[in-house]
Amino acid sequence: MDNVEFDAFEHRTMETLIRGGFKLTNKKEIQYGIQLGFAGNGCAFNLRLFTSKKGCKTDLSPIKDETLKAEISELLNVEASAPKKKKTAPSITDKERFATAIIGVDESGKGDYFGPLVTVAVYLPNSQIPLLEELGVKDSKALNDKQISLIAKELKSCVLYSEIAIGNERYNALYEKIGNLNSMLAWAHARAIENILEQQHCETVLSDQFGKPESIKKALLKKGKTITLLQRPKAESNPAVAAASIIARESFVRRIHFLSKELGLTLPKGASNKVKSIAKEAVSLYGKDILNKIAKTHFSTTKEVLNG
Repeated sequence: MDNVEFDAFEHRTMETLIRGGFKLTNKKEIQYGIQLGFAGNGCAFNLRLFTSKKGCKTDLSPIKDETLKAEISELLNVEASAPKKKKTAPSITDKERFATAIIGVDESGKGDYFGPLVTVAVYLPNSQIPLLEELGVKDSKALNDKQISLIAKELKSCVLYSEIAIGNERYNALYEKIGNLNSMLAWAHARAIENILEQQHCETVLSDQFGKPESIKKALLKKGKTITLLQRPKAESNPAVAAASIIARESFVRRIHFLSKELGLTLPKGASNKVKSIAKEAVSLYGKDILNKIAKTHFSTTKEVLNG
């Protein structure tokens, strides 16, 4: 493993956590790697990055709070080692298990440099669960774009849903005003939930866990103040949240496709070196102001593109 690849791995890890609302507080070299310290969203923690012939590895074992560890694990898309006496399974409460209907909420695009942020809420009564199982509904991260497109089309015809899509120019203006991604997510989640509640009464809402649990509740309006709001890691295991994740991802993929056609460049998903290369090409063709129209400019990718 060369230093260039490990440096890129380290950079991606730091950028992902910074986008998630954390700040780098310390960094020190350890044997075969580095230890990074972060703080934010009411907590502080360390993690380790290692390199070997087999590749790069993220070690979350210094994080003792299992809820926080699960959140960071999902944010970085890495597996967290479970305690020996417990298995990592979704902590489903009785309120979720015995609800007769649930509004599930999820988003797509928060980790992608190009394209919008899309948040979707889906109202799912228990009577529709067999239909979703028949359609093959599951976490969108376990499906490819073609599968997502086909399932989303079916879902839109049979479930009540609300979509909040924040285009890049609006996203960048909101981020400049709010200054925190988790606060923006809470605002978008709350608006999608309220839109459903305007059409359908529901007592229980479930979302993936991010930031402070009360952030969505604070952003809700009058109708939303009466709901039971549940948040947990891996909420996509619930069919309502899984359905929301599929509709949100289909919308994000479709919108980034239209952006690509308008630009005359294929905008890749994620925040990889390929993304940086395409961003530089876009700036060379249209000038630096183009980034405000196609990208989330608070990503560190923007500085790398403009200063590199």
